[in-house]
Amino acid sequence: MTYSITNITIEYEHDVVLARQRAREIAALLGFDNQDQTRIATAVSELARNAFVYAGRGRVEFEIEGRTVPQLFVIKIGDSGPGIANLKEILEGRYGSPTGMGIGLIGARRLVDQCEIQSDAKQGTKIALRKIMPRHA
Repeated sequence: MTYSITNITIEYEHDVVLARQRAREIAALLGFDNQDQTRIATAVSELARNAFVYAGRGRVEFEIEGRTVPQLFVIKIGDSGPGIANLKEILEGRYGSPTGMGIGLIGARRLVDQCEIQSDAKQGTKIALRKIMPRHA
């Protein structure tokens, strides 16, 4: 069972900041410690910025997955842009983008427990980040 918390449409640069703030706030409410709050917020910020920069817009959805322990905090970042043509090279750490170092995606992936990436030139990119929730939440 999945419970939707909220979602944010990324249309302007300040929406990236809002997504980061909401990620941190929700993580705090769910009982994550300060370090995990920062990890989650950073991962969301990196991927929301990618959606804004490369696709022009996107969406961030916050959910809780599961009814019993261990539940997962799930953040879905999606866009309808051109997709990630060189996804394999990026995930292997062999790609540097012309606008940066190309580490936003792999860095975000390292900050969470699970990361699923689907990217298609016709359907854009969909990323699901999952972080196991603290037991005391």
